[in-house]
Amino acid sequence: MPDESKADPAATDPFWAPVRRRHPDVDIVLLPPERAAGEPTEQPSDQAPDQPPADPELLSRLWAIAVGGDEPTETAERRTQGRLETTWTREGGESVAPDTAQAVVRRAAEALREAGWHVLAPAEGLPRVQAGRPDGSDRAELLLLVVPETGRVVLRHRSGSEAAER
Repeated sequence: MPDESKADPAATDPFWAPVRRRHPDVDIVLLPPERAAGEPTEQPSDQAPDQPPADPELLSRLWAIAVGGDEPTETAERRTQGRLETTWTREGGESVAPDTAQAVVRRAAEALREAGWHVLAPAEGLPRVQAGRPDGSDRAELLLLVVPETGRVVLRHRSGSEAAER
């Protein structure tokens, strides 16, 4: 005879076990407890912690929109509290006309919108596009910044659990 307590958590619960015995015809469903804010989320065993949900093709496409075929002069990766931040930077480029920098930002914003991101491309200040999207219980954020005077380009992608930020 199979052990019903393993299949039925209500059979071993101090409150629900007597109810189960008295009313075997009633369905009792116990839900898992809610997570408190800041409590770590469980990672599936086949997924490494801090695994980036980034679309590498999209990031490469944005980099190509911004700098053409040039490679980044610097790359950095930082992991903090369940978040992964990847930054590609090109230093030492030639100065870019402000209109050209704004055109780069517009093309990047269009590519992000097509990929389903929420996009903000402010008309004031340095030419930049900021984007974000929910990714299950995680959040992905992206920043593409062009500095016309120096030709510096920064592409930063952050991904990971929002709960880790709180």
